[in-house]
Amino acid sequence: MNLNDLSLFIRVVETGSFTAAAESLNVQKSTISRRIAQLEDTLGIRLIQRTTRKLKLTTEGEELFSRAQPLVDDLEAVQDDISASRTELRGRLRLTMPTEIGVFMMNEVISSFMANYPRIEVDVELSTRTVDLIEEGVDLTLRLGPLPNSSLIARHIAGLHRGLFATPAYLEQYGMPKTPDDLARHHCITLLKPFDHLRFSNWNNHEPVSMGGRLRTNSLSFVREMILQNMGVGRLPEVFCSDLVGDRRIIRVLGDFNLEPLEINALYASRRNLNPRVRAFLDHMTERLRDHPWVQSRLVHLAG
Repeated sequence: MNLNDLSLFIRVVETGSFTAAAESLNVQKSTISRRIAQLEDTLGIRLIQRTTRKLKLTTEGEELFSRAQPLVDDLEAVQDDISASRTELRGRLRLTMPTEIGVFMMNEVISSFMANYPRIEVDVELSTRTVDLIEEGVDLTLRLGPLPNSSLIARHIAGLHRGLFATPAYLEQYGMPKTPDDLARHHCITLLKPFDHLRFSNWNNHEPVSMGGRLRTNSLSFVREMILQNMGVGRLPEVFCSDLVGDRRIIRVLGDFNLEPLEINALYASRRNLNPRVRAFLDHMTERLRDHPWVQSRLVHLAG
């Protein structure tokens, strides 16, 4: 039995189609189809029932997949470890993350990682959409906020500290909120898909707080710009607008009430947790972000 053909079979099953497997491996679909046919000929059994709509395993295919997957994963991990011990890490690393996290927080992390590992190629998708790591062949994704239950492995990376901000012109017209409950009567700029509810660690037993307003977006950069247009109160990472606070172009709102930090987690498929490229990136990212200004403790001077 050809182990490469067996690995392709496992990849097809994991991704759910020949097309998805081909895209994740950057090979022709016809190549994968031919190799799977060769594997079936070698074994003398049909593994996959091919239909126009979806892929369905035969009974023999299901048994082969369940028994061979852990063995192939272990073998790949051994091969990766041996290669890593003898040569520089190489290959492609596929990452996804929210846009502003990538542009303002992960920019230096990725550039320094690529400088340290010149033979690793990196694909980065900046998006707020939820990515299926197995289906799309992604090695690691960064997600914000509480995590749903899943089979993925999560590593806590940092806590993102945020504040509420508005312009002096807006506050002169609508008044300064005195307590978090006042936000329900204000024009607030919120996110289309909020990463978490608005909660304060020292208010109303951490219960969610309502935010009024008509404007929603999926971009923190747009929130920042709309605050500057006097459109209302927005929630942003503190250092994302520290220059505007320093120039008094915007003012910290409800500075005596502490917003709970937003969790940043790295997620990756459990079967890849020994991949040297993923492990190297996780370790590098954790180290570089330890002192990053976006994840430092609250900036006291912003409370004014």
